[in-house]
This record gives sequence, structure tokens and C-alpha cells, in this order.
Amino acid sequence: MNDGQKTLAIVGLGLLGASIAEATRKRHPGWRILGVSSPNTIKEALEFEVIDEGLGYDQVRQAVERSDLIFLCTPIDHILGMLGEWESNPPKLKPDAIVSDVGSTKAEICTLGRKVFPVGGFVGSHPMAGSEKTGLKARDAHLFETAAWIICPENDASEKTATDRAVLEKFVQGLGARTLVLHPQHHDLVVALASHLPQILSTVLAAYTGSSESLPSILEVAGGGFRDMTRLAGSSFSVWEPILESNRRNLEFILPTFRRELESFEVSLSKDGGKQFFDEANELRNHALSPRKGFSSPTTEILLDLVDKPGALLAVLSPLAQAGLNVLDLEILKVREGEEGVLMMGFHKPEEAQAALNLLAKSGHKARLR
Repeated sequence: MNDGQKTLAIVGLGLLGASIAEATRKRHPGWRILGVSSPNTIKEALEFEVIDEGLGYDQVRQAVERSDLIFLCTPIDHILGMLGEWESNPPKLKPDAIVSDVGSTKAEICTLGRKVFPVGGFVGSHPMAGSEKTGLKARDAHLFETAAWIICPENDASEKTATDRAVLEKFVQGLGARTLVLHPQHHDLVVALASHLPQILSTVLAAYTGSSESLPSILEVAGGGFRDMTRLAGSSFSVWEPILESNRRNLEFILPTFRRELESFEVSLSKDGGKQFFDEANELRNHALSPRKGFSSPTTEILLDLVDKPGALLAVLSPLAQAGLNVLDLEILKVREGEEGVLMMGFHKPEEAQAALNLLAKSGHKARLR
């Protein structure tokens, strides 16, 4: 694709759709961006120059037929509804146009998408990036950087399929994502474990704790662990309802097996204090790579004692930025108000981490390799 002569259509300008638009504006500046959404959202997107042109949902067919690359970024049930409406009368795609989507489950969407576009043109996908926040205002041009973007192409070996997949992969890699190819059914099982189960656990933990009579005391003593474990509990049910419904079969398999694992922990607790589980969990964390948006890109990590006072974080990062050292991952591991915390920073190469250690030592900071 020649970026300078192509149109990108984004159907649905929520968090993911608007973030694709922002990232495209930054990384594929030659593309014209056409947004499809509600009137108020279109008005706001135009005011903030997120898109070049806006159309209503009643004009979605027109947007699809005018564009070279189309992302369906509405909730899963809406994506399925659109594809279902098109099944008997598909939009007339441009010769090399590609329709994709960002749905969190893929089996139903990919099956229906290939019925609508049987001769090619549909490639399901799913960026493993997001937030508990929703809507256009939550957009982030950096949302997809280093994140996995799963591509679920057709199983056939046709030249059209290979070309569509290659074009889509190149585009999303240009947004900063790393691509991974999975069969739709396998994708749904994997995300049930990697994404949907964590959301459920966070939600249930928050609901369980919130019903406790000791809640005021719990919130007084809760630290970073409780904060991190319940972050996903702020997610919207309206967003998650169609996701959980569309992946119900996998969840109905996973939840009972996970419940049995909790029961096994109870047994372990009485036998060895839970050591077996801690050992297995430690092994996973030690062998897993960087936790930044997934476990796929290795980093060399350093730990730094951080004093809790205004400007402390800036004092650490400024000399690194001036030296051109890129911090790929940043996490405050523990902190209490008025006391020292521990800051973790991840670097792409060991030599970059060592250079950061040298700079920080010159600045009087206590840092060490993790």
C-alpha cells in the first residue's frame, strides 16, 4: 500500500478506534482517516483532529466502500450485527481493500466475516491493549506500542489471503505493535486465560472485599498489591458483557478448573503453607520476560530506591533522557507516603541498563540490577 493515497475507515471511535486513529496520524501521516460514530463523538473527533471526515452509523456501508483499510471497532455484538446485516448484501470493497476488526473474541466474528467476504478481504484481528477507561477521551497514540496484535487469517493458502495478512501486519506493526498469528478458536482460549480470567478475578476480588464490614480498615492498609489487583475492577460491564458472552464456552471450562486450583491451594496451605504454589508461580515470573503489555519482549531491569518527595521521579528520568536512554518499562513496586519506594526500570539491552546505572550513581541514586 502507498500510504499517501489510502483511506482508513474506523467504525466506532471508542478507546481502541480513536487510539488507532491517533496512532495512525502519528505513524502513518499520509493516510486519510474516516471515522464512523455517533454525531456527538464525530463532532468531538473532528474538533480534536482525530479524523479527517466523519460519517454516522447509517453511512457505514459508504465508509467501507470508500476505504482501503477498515477497522470495525464497535463492541462485539455490534460487529456481529453489522456483519450479519451484510451477509445477504455485502459492501462492494475496493479491489485491494481489507476489512478487519478489534473484537476481543474471534471465532464468531471470523466465521461470519468470511461468509460476508468469501473471496478475501476480511482478516480478523485483536490488539492486546486497552484500559479500564473507555471512550474517545481515553484515546492514546502510544496504546499499541510493544503490545501484541493478534492476526487471525483464513486457513487457506491463497495468494489473496497471504497478501491481506501481510498488508495488515505491516500496518499494525507501523503503529508500534508486534504481531502474532493464531487460529480464531485457539485465540479465544488463550485470551480467556490471559485477559478474561484476570478481569473476572479483579472484579470478584473487588466485589468480595467491597461487601466486607471491614472495608474502611482494608482501604486504610491496602498497598500496591491490592491497587494493582483491583485496577481492572473499574472496567465497564457494558464493554465486558458481550465479550464474556461470546467466549462463554471457554470460560465455562476455565472457571471450574481454576476453582479446583484454589481448592488445591487450600490443601497446600495446610501441608506446606502454600510453598508449592509460590515455587511454581516464582518459576513462571522468573522465566517470563518483560511484563510490559505482555510477556514477549525481554528487558534488562534495574531497581532504584526512590524517595517520596516532589520531583523525585523527574530527577531520576531526566539524566537518562538527556543521555538518550529509552526506558521501555517503568513500575513503582512499593511506596508508602513519606518513605522510600522501589522503582523498576526496564531497558532493551544490558549495556543500556549498565549505562543507566552509571548515570544514576553519578547523580547519587542507589540502583542495582534486578
